[in-house]
Amino acid sequence: MNEFAINLNIPVAVWVLLAVSLVAGCVVALWQWHRASVLTKHVKHSAETAVAAQSADAASGESSAQPTAAGGEQPLGVSVVVDARNELTELRQCLPRILHQDYSPFEVVAVVGDQNEAASETLSQLRAQFDNLSVTYVTRDTRGLSRKKLALLLGIKAAKYPVILTTNANCRPASEQWLSLMMSKFTPDIDVVLGYSHYRYNRDRGIGRFYRVFDTVTEGTTWLVSALTGHPYRGTCDNLAYRKQLFDDHKGFANSLHLQWGDDDVWVSEVATPTNTAVQLLPDSQLHAHYDNTSHAHTVLKMRRDFTSRRVRRMPRVVQALMSLLAWIHVLAAGIAIAMMPTNAIVVAAAALSLLVPWTVLTAAVRRQCVALGAPKPIFTVPLFTLWRPIVNCGYCLYEWPNRYVNYTNHI
Repeated sequence: MNEFAINLNIPVAVWVLLAVSLVAGCVVALWQWHRASVLTKHVKHSAETAVAAQSADAASGESSAQPTAAGGEQPLGVSVVVDARNELTELRQCLPRILHQDYSPFEVVAVVGDQNEAASETLSQLRAQFDNLSVTYVTRDTRGLSRKKLALLLGIKAAKYPVILTTNANCRPASEQWLSLMMSKFTPDIDVVLGYSHYRYNRDRGIGRFYRVFDTVTEGTTWLVSALTGHPYRGTCDNLAYRKQLFDDHKGFANSLHLQWGDDDVWVSEVATPTNTAVQLLPDSQLHAHYDNTSHAHTVLKMRRDFTSRRVRRMPRVVQALMSLLAWIHVLAAGIAIAMMPTNAIVVAAAALSLLVPWTVLTAAVRRQCVALGAPKPIFTVPLFTLWRPIVNCGYCLYEWPNRYVNYTNHI
């Protein structure tokens, strides 16, 4: 049986494979580190700005620094449009937390399904407590229309303030500062503020929960870093703010009415620019989405997003795909080098080093991204999930393709 030995007579092809492995791995790791740095610096800067604003308020004796309307006299009002179709139970939990936000002036426009006795009683109780709550109804038997967009359109039409902030009834604000932090990003030049939302990680106990965290953070990092570096192309309807005038000027969802979805990504890709868009990522500005079955919700939302992503800016996804390819080249090149000289200690050690160094940096980078996005930090699974994710994404595409027509409104 052959044993490990030190042999300096190593073919050039093996050295090339080892070099390719190291370079490819370093490119992927450094790319992820750059993305983590962008997120971390943004969160740090936002936190410092918020502390400075609070200190200035304390010194001046004012309660809080709030953006002002065009005239500079009154704080900028915001209408929170809550899509609550068929979610009465969630609505009972969601609305009180939104209505207790530490911001003024604001209103909440709840868009619910067909009126029924239970919904009427719940909403009557809440309206008796909060005079800034209004309700509008959307019928359940609409055909040939996106019910999601119809609900938002009705809510936006009923809104009275110049800023619209959309969310869903299954989402809970992380704190009473949610509205203040989102609105703090509005300046005279800013028309769109991209917030962040994620599901409750601690409630996901199913198989694949660690991968779902990795996939959620990777996807979120992609579009958030793109926005932070001057290329906004999507947001999340759970936590998305924009000026009502912008919505009216672009005729709302007119360009995507044939799609069931796209009220956040397709819409943002149409109106967001490097100069009119801001991002808010502070922990207290995030929302937590509640799902009974996180695994199913993750699958459904991912397929919807994959479908509409074909109509938004593709470069971030192209870069992501290229990095996934390099990750596989990184591993395969090292594996082939070992297979060519499996008993050569130098080759095995060099291959192991070419794998471990990038993996260490990659893991540290993803952990930093998780901190910025409020997710659990992985340790040993990052390299595996980095390789596994493109395969899973291809599986989603193959699964979705036969049923892609259900994403159009004429197939409701």
